[in-house]
Amino acid sequence: MDRLLLRLRGLQEAAAAAADQAAEADTAAAAALAARDAYDEGHLQPARKAAQQAEKEAHGLSRDVAQLKERLESADYISAQEQVIKTAKEQMETAQAARDAAVTAHDVRRKEVTGRWSEFFLARLKQINPDVETAHIDPADFTTRVKERHTADKTFAESSVAGSPKVATNVALLLALRDLGRVDRGVRVPPLMVIDSPLAGLGAKGLDHDTGLRLIDTLIDIADDPSPDGYACQVIAATNDPLPRPYPGVREIRIDTDNRFFDHAPRRDN
Repeated sequence: MDRLLLRLRGLQEAAAAAADQAAEADTAAAAALAARDAYDEGHLQPARKAAQQAEKEAHGLSRDVAQLKERLESADYISAQEQVIKTAKEQMETAQAARDAAVTAHDVRRKEVTGRWSEFFLARLKQINPDVETAHIDPADFTTRVKERHTADKTFAESSVAGSPKVATNVALLLALRDLGRVDRGVRVPPLMVIDSPLAGLGAKGLDHDTGLRLIDTLIDIADDPSPDGYACQVIAATNDPLPRPYPGVREIRIDTDNRFFDHAPRRDN
């Protein structure tokens, strides 16, 4: 009995010790839980929030990097296009400079040619009408201005209608072009020159008649030119009146109501 009591007491003491240990374990577990919660609140949660914030910032940085990459690609494209534009602008400026130089050279050349043409024009006009003092061909629109002695200036429009004194301006202008072509190979002259009725005033009296006679002499002088340079020509001139006298080297072909064409004209054997 005593032994049983002793053993019971030992078991009770062990149970009490176990209870005390259990209580201590509960206290330790509660302290551990409290420490865990405190650590979670003091360390893990801030770290978790920091990690989440870092993830957000990393995502934002990735987006910014992608945008910067696109901008860099756009900048490269823009830079390449700017270089293309720069090259095209340089080419345009070079072309404009070449064009301006060509226009300037053309203007200078045109003024030189029309100036020389004006000299021949004046010489031919004086040959037909000695009263002519000055004659000028405008290099811009090629209109003419003729000044006769004791008369006002006459423009091309005023001196290009019917009548030998005025027709003489047109004839002299064409003959002067032929003269110009002989000294300037850059001037192209048509190989055929047809002047319609330059002797319309031959049957008149006074100035028209005298001018018509000088015009005949001028045309005969042109047609009598045997030059081998391609500027010798044959002149066909129409007149309403017969020639006042025979001219060496001139063949007169009469056209009347019965013979109105050249089919009946005499033919040369050669």
